[in-house]
Amino acid sequence: MVGLLLYIAFAVMDVIKFPSEVYTLTLTARLTLVILPLLYLNFVYWYKPPLSIRSDVFLLLFIYLGAGLNHTIVYYVSQLHGFEFSQLGLVLLIMFGCLLMVLPIKPSGIVTVLILSIFTAVNIYINHPLADLIFVLVILGFVTGICLTVNRIGQKRLYQNYILINRLYNESITDGLTKLNNRRAFQEQVVRLNAIAVREKATLGLIFVDADYFKIINDSFGHGMGDEVLKKLAEVIEAKCRRTEDIGFRIGGDEFALILYGVNKEKLTETCLEIVEDVANFNLNNNGQIIKTSVSVGATLKFANTKITSENLVKTADKYLYQAKRNGRNQHYLKAI
Repeated sequence: MVGLLLYIAFAVMDVIKFPSEVYTLTLTARLTLVILPLLYLNFVYWYKPPLSIRSDVFLLLFIYLGAGLNHTIVYYVSQLHGFEFSQLGLVLLIMFGCLLMVLPIKPSGIVTVLILSIFTAVNIYINHPLADLIFVLVILGFVTGICLTVNRIGQKRLYQNYILINRLYNESITDGLTKLNNRRAFQEQVVRLNAIAVREKATLGLIFVDADYFKIINDSFGHGMGDEVLKKLAEVIEAKCRRTEDIGFRIGGDEFALILYGVNKEKLTETCLEIVEDVANFNLNNNGQIIKTSVSVGATLKFANTKITSENLVKTADKYLYQAKRNGRNQHYLKAI
């Protein structure tokens, strides 16, 4: 937005400074090479934000090249008509292209060399004093080097910070023992996926899993064996996440959850049965003693036309989990809403 407003201001200055036969040409060049592409980018970034600042890198390079070519055109026309035109504008353009636009180093360097080559050719064509031209090119080359160096350092530091932030965020939503997503991730995802399901009129399945008599295992065999049970339960949950839309969680203690987006009732029922059967078939060995365990599973399927808050959806699945426990454990209880 700032770049667009500044370039419009430059266009207005052309009208004030130059006669009509000059600014008619310069305004056409500014409009075609810079202003229209900048208008498009402003629309994209304000109303349809891209996933990355590199999404429109070729258009950004075109704007940088267009701004450099436009400067050379204005400079050439000014020289033909005997008007003074400062080279400070070219310095600002280089800073804009090599630093502020955060373009990749090599492409921005290549475009800068191209702009300076065209500028040099125009100066040679109009018989500009060679000594003055060399001096100007040395200054512009120095500015280019500084901007590209600062850009490189800045991009490297930003990338390192991004990696660090991404790692810290992943750690904050991952359960340390089972490596499944944790309660925080569950709370975020159930709200997000429920909103998407309402908007896209899709089904949403939610499964709660709770280990039966887990405290007895901890008290009888120690917390180490309890951790092994939790890890095995996590493996079962993870194995049911067969699609990218399926997400497993450990939401606390011996409680696990599964969110299945766009699932039907038959598939949700099948998944619940598989979880119960897989856990019932555990054969955990503790110094020659086989430990058997089981789980209670509560699940709910939100139909496509059902509107319910994520909080109430969680409460419903939790209620069905405790219904499975009341029914005798080692089983599932499922209802659609």
